[in-house]
Parts: sequence; C-alpha cells; structure tokens
Amino acid sequence: MKIIHTSDWHLGDRLLEKSRQEEFRAFLDWLLEQMQLHDAKALLVSGDIFDTRDPAAGTVEMLNDFLSRADATGCRHVVMTGGNHDGARMLAAVEPLLQRYHARMVHSLNRESIDECLIPLYGDTSTPEALVCAVPFLRPAEMNAVVTDEELAAGENAYALGVRAVLAEVAAAAAGWREQYPGKPVICMAHLTVSGAVKSAAVQDIVVGNIEAVDADAFSEIFDYVALGHIHKGYSPDGARLHYSGSPLPMGMDETSYRHHILLLDATEQGVSVQKIPVPVFVCYTSQTCHTQAELEALPQKLADMSAQHGGVPVCPELRYLGSGVENLAAWVAEHLSPEMVPHFRCSMWREGSRVLDNTEVYGDSMPTVEEVFERKMQAWCDAGEELSEEQKESLRSLFAAAYTEAQSHED
Repeated sequence: MKIIHTSDWHLGDRLLEKSRQEEFRAFLDWLLEQMQLHDAKALLVSGDIFDTRDPAAGTVEMLNDFLSRADATGCRHVVMTGGNHDGARMLAAVEPLLQRYHARMVHSLNRESIDECLIPLYGDTSTPEALVCAVPFLRPAEMNAVVTDEELAAGENAYALGVRAVLAEVAAAAAGWREQYPGKPVICMAHLTVSGAVKSAAVQDIVVGNIEAVDADAFSEIFDYVALGHIHKGYSPDGARLHYSGSPLPMGMDETSYRHHILLLDATEQGVSVQKIPVPVFVCYTSQTCHTQAELEALPQKLADMSAQHGGVPVCPELRYLGSGVENLAAWVAEHLSPEMVPHFRCSMWREGSRVLDNTEVYGDSMPTVEEVFERKMQAWCDAGEELSEEQKESLRSLFAAAYTEAQSHED
C-alpha cells in the first residue's frame, strides 16, 4: 500500500506579513497530483493543519475543497491529527463533515479513548492492509493529569511520563489488532518533539531544557513506522522507524535555506520503505544583506536568477542594506524591482548614528485587507486570554462590517 506522510501545513500562515493563500492552494493542487501519480491509498497529516486555533472561513474552505477532490485521486483514506496550533473545539466542529470525504480527524486522545485512534487502512479488498494509530498533540495539562505521584518520584518529568503512558496503551491496542492480522504494518502518527530533534524559529513552543520532549524509545517496536509532525525540517531522529516529514512550505525565514518534502511510504508485510518527494518552490523567500551600493545594484539580477531557477516564481526578499548612498531603500526597491517578480518585500537599512530601521513596503494585493486586520486583532485578544464565544465573535464581526460599510459610504 502506498501512503503519503506530511504534516505542519499551517494553512492561514503569513510570512513577512504576506498572505499565502494562493501559495497554499498551489501546494494542495500539487499534492493531489502526487497522490494520483503514486496511486496513494492513504494520506497522513500529522498535526498543525491550521496555523491558528480559529482559522478564517476561507482557510477552512480551502481544506474542504482539497478533501472534496482527494477522492478522485483514488485515495481511500485521509487521516489528520490535531497539532498544538490546531483548536480542538474547531476540529471537533469540522469532524462530522469529513465522513463524506473519507477523512478522519483525531483531535484529542486520553487513556479512556485509545481505541478511537486506531484506524485500519483498506486498499482494494475487504481485508485491512495496515493500521494507523493516529495520536494527536498531547497537551502538557492533559499529560500531567495521567501521571501519579509514584511515577513522578522516579525522576522523569510529568509530560514525558504522560506521553509514554498514552503511547504504551496505544501500542498495546495495536498489538491486539496485529494478532488478528499477522504481518500487517502498524503506523503511529504523533505530533511532538523527539529528544535531539532539529528545531527552527517557527516551532515556538519548545520549552527550555526539552521538558516537552520524549525519547525515541517511547515508541514501541510494534510500530513499523512513526509519522511525526511538529518539527518543520524533515529528517529521521533515529535513522530508522521515526520520520519527520517536515512542513511542505517554509514557515519562517530560517526555513528557506533547505528543500522541503513530503514522504511516500510503501507499506507491505516485509516492512515500510520511505522515499522523499521534494515540494516545488511556489514563492521564493530569501534574506539578502547588501553591504555596498555595488552589491545593491547587483540585486535585481540575483533575484531574477532565483526566480528563473524555480520556473519564474515570485520572489519575496527580506532585504538589509548596510551601505551608504541610498536615502530611501523602499523607494529604491520600488524603482529597480518589478512588482511582477517581487510582489512583496520587507527592507531595512542602517542609518548613521541609529539602529537598523525597518521600512516595509508592500505591493498590490499583498497588503492585508481590513477584514484580515480585524480578524488578527480579534485573535490577538483571544491569545491574550480574552474569552470570546462563537456568538460573541459573530456579533463583533457584524458590528465591524456595519461600521466599515458606513465609513466607506462617507468616503464616497
């Protein structure tokens, strides 16, 4: 059975304050092509489907559109788990709609609901060809509750102990399934940090001292493959069974220097083989520092070469100029770089006697809409601890829409 493993889509994410909706659509279209090309019978998304706990309606619709088309590729199963960026209540609300798309969403898990994460995968027969144990992000508060004082006395931190306990019970349930279907591969999905994992600036919840990390041996040998999410650079922590697919797109400027990929699995009774499939670059993000005016003048050709290298895609640079002879860097960029090739950029320059001053210029549709600014502000209230129900949010949206419409009428 061919299976595609991916994770950390972060639909709705912004980079350099740029909307990435078209970029995400391009990735999802490409992923559908890969599913059909490789005859993948299952797609695994190991957490962080959305970038925020309350994604915008257009972002949710993007996921629904993808799922509605996945069936046509021949894919029999789409299995998604909740990540630390995903809101359990929001995922729970979406879950009943997924059945029509042959999709499953596991957004929460505890020791009383272990069986709910066991998902048999079927190919073209009525006999399952593999088992997926879909473990979502296990939140620290939940894990603290499953650890006893006696276990804590052993010296390991509560989070790692709680995760180990849940994974052990998942493994025990998987072993029971394996007895019914000897030799069939068992795959575990997990959204967490394995000790020694490579981190990036976009993974913001890593705690100092790795107290929210677990060792690789927390995953039982019953698992033939562990489909990990949470770390954005794809690699294998143990060089064998455990694999991070990584995010398909860069989620921070420190993630633009390497090629992102998805993983194609071939799961058979002989084991699980893994193949990397590089994701195309849909938008080229780059950090450029120019020390002299000569380096700055060479920049247009340098960016044009980057664009050509990836088939003529747009280039969005984060530009720092440390030289002299330029009074207004944003004006220089606007004059020397075409908005077709560079639709969005962030720039900063050194002014003598001061620190680096950030001057951000945005072309065309890259500037966030008024509605997007309002949604981000409302999300910031929630992130700061303001409790807003869905009814309150809808009321605020209605009041905002009425006020904005009235303001526009006065301008006319």
